[in-house]
Amino acid sequence: MKMQLAKHIWLWGGPTKQWGGTMEKDCVVRGADYFGARNVMYVYGPHTDEWLEPLKKYDRVFCHLGNNCRNPEDKRDDIVEEARELSRIALRYPNIAGAIVDDFIQPKKPVSPEKIREMHEALNEHRKDLLLAGVFYTHMDNTVVRPLLPFLDVVTLWVWASTDLPKLDDLMRQAKKDFPGKTMYMGVFINDYGVTADTGGGSQGTSATSVEMLELQLDRIRGYIADDQLQGAIILGDREIKKHPEASAFVRDYLREHFAK
Repeated sequence: MKMQLAKHIWLWGGPTKQWGGTMEKDCVVRGADYFGARNVMYVYGPHTDEWLEPLKKYDRVFCHLGNNCRNPEDKRDDIVEEARELSRIALRYPNIAGAIVDDFIQPKKPVSPEKIREMHEALNEHRKDLLLAGVFYTHMDNTVVRPLLPFLDVVTLWVWASTDLPKLDDLMRQAKKDFPGKTMYMGVFINDYGVTADTGGGSQGTSATSVEMLELQLDRIRGYIADDQLQGAIILGDREIKKHPEASAFVRDYLREHFAK
């Protein structure tokens, strides 16, 4: 019997010229519909009707806050003011559920608890139910964010290198210790960003995550959601469909097979 898990699937996507992406207006919708995702992490682009109207058909949408990985023309001077504006915009878009801050831990630019508190308050100035989510990685010291946890509603957890996926049970146990009581989603990298160049130069990989590792992670995620250890899974993403068609098709077919609509 299939578990009713489709409501927990998110697409990570949006307009970008980086990483083989596209600025086409329907890129998010095409990506979400390809994977059968009912929810969207809309990133990189502006918070305008032109981009938000097509997303009204999805159950929940989180919008990008902050400048990390953002399109140059969409960068903002004040993340708190951007959160306040998103709160106002969300009054017209009931399916906007919150905001996502990419790469939450920046070792050279630590975020103060005061700044996160201001951001959280601004996000709830007009819509009182909006959630603040952050991106975290299993290979980093996530204990440094403990002072920020009172102002963080959702943790999105990513395994940077596919070679770490066989340790996923241990990584999940550690994450539950690092983020006690938090709503948690797990990201799925179709592109294996953790692979570095043979020269050891540390460049990001451009190869696909193997089908074996994708299946391992998706199998584990199903179990974690069923056990309420996770509340969602995020597929990255829309740009990978063209870059890695075979791996993307595997993920799409896996979701169709194992996640009932």
